Amino acid sequence: MTISERRASYPLQERLKMYDPNSMAQRLDDLQKQPRKLVLHGVNVLNKVSVDSDTAMNRIRQRRETHNRVERRRRDNLNTLVNELSVLVPSSAENGGPKCHRAKILRYTIDYIRMIQEENNQLRQQLGLLSNK
Repeated sequence: MTISERRASYPLQERLKMYDPNSMAQRLDDLQKQPRKLVLHGVNVLNKVSVDSDTAMNRIRQRRETHNRVERRRRDNLNTLVNELSVLVPSSAENGGPKCHRAKILRYTIDYIRMIQEENNQLRQQLGLLSNK
């Protein structure tokens, strides 16, 4: 049954009350009085029911600034650690020092650690041979 058929089945007096200009105006007023949410891409951005647009923009701006600050701190921390690696690893210090790209510094570090591990294994083997004699 469609909506128009259902409406047609209502008694005449109810339909007159339902579509009366006063009742329609009352419904519109009720709809306008309902609190609205600030929804962005289907998500309630403010987690609040009703706020004015200035408050909404201030909250959004504050969240963005906080996120930027946290992200900047994370990047600075990573950059500091990569710079320390570039100083500690001999091949990266020879091939560009702290101005070398991060990926190259990490590659040099991996190569250096593998070289030290191989050297360590060879020395352990030599010590094992010497202690067996």
